[in-house]
Amino acid sequence: MHHDMLALLDAYLAQLSAARDQLAATRRVAPGERRTAALHTVDISEQYASQARDLLADLDADVCGTLVTQ
Repeated sequence: MHHDMLALLDAYLAQLSAARDQLAATRRVAPGERRTAALHTVDISEQYASQARDLLADLDADVCGTLVTQ
């Protein structure tokens, strides 16, 4: 589980870093482009939160299952 959480966090940070680069672009941008990029960071964060909760729920289920069988 520890490895899975770290892998998830690494993937999240890579996606967030790419989104940050898009927001920090020094080039000319189309109207609304930075807003769209900012919303994308929210989507990335929501996906991470959902996947992290799922991993933790799986861990909780495994722990509860282990306690019941002991």
